Amino acid sequence: MKRSRIFALVLAACILQVSVVNYFKVFGIKPDLILISVVLAGLFCDLKFALAFSIFAGAFKDIYGLGGFGINTILLPLWSILAAYSARRISIDINLTRALLVFVAASLNAIIMTVFLWYTGEPVSFGIFMRIIFLDSLYTALVSLVAFKALKIK
Repeated sequence: MKRSRIFALVLAACILQVSVVNYFKVFGIKPDLILISVVLAGLFCDLKFALAFSIFAGAFKDIYGLGGFGINTILLPLWSILAAYSARRISIDINLTRALLVFVAASLNAIIMTVFLWYTGEPVSFGIFMRIIFLDSLYTALVSLVAFKALKIK
């Protein structure tokens, strides 16, 4: 993918995440378009470029998010690195494999964010924890399949 297309994707994901996506909540969760765009950047761009956009997207998410400031700026580049590393190790030729990678990144992101909330003194019940990890990750992965089709990524 071209850099301009990735830049447009990350920018669109950031804008949509704080506006339109709120209308697509299911059981109080919404897909993480920013995470999807960061994983795509890690898969299809060189690592320096993907990291730059991941840091930008993480800072944007921290500014408009409710979590602790700075955690997304640290985590999103990690998911971009995970995607780039995975692309070298496994075949990511089909969208289902890419969606599985998004699911893994979303699950790890949810686990780390929940542990971070617990550490800062905001405990999360086990039921909510499991709902966030499984449903949020699954919803994000399913939306990523739609995004891959819409972007004509093959």
